[in-house]
Amino acid sequence: MNFLNWIKRMYTPATCEELMVRELDTARRDLLLAETAQDYAGSMVLYNNQRIQRLTEALKERLT
Repeated sequence: MNFLNWIKRMYTPATCEELMVRELDTARRDLLLAETAQDYAGSMVLYNNQRIQRLTEALKERLT
């Protein structure tokens, strides 16, 4: 693609289909980020529950 075609394309409005493809791509990326955050949050919940259980049991042993 030469420079003039590139400039011409920059100022040509995108078609409806091109906009839909861009939005679909953005939605897929956003979903991936949200699923990653969900995995992380779930892991943190599990980690903290296990930590609370371990510390509670250790404290009970020390107090008895």
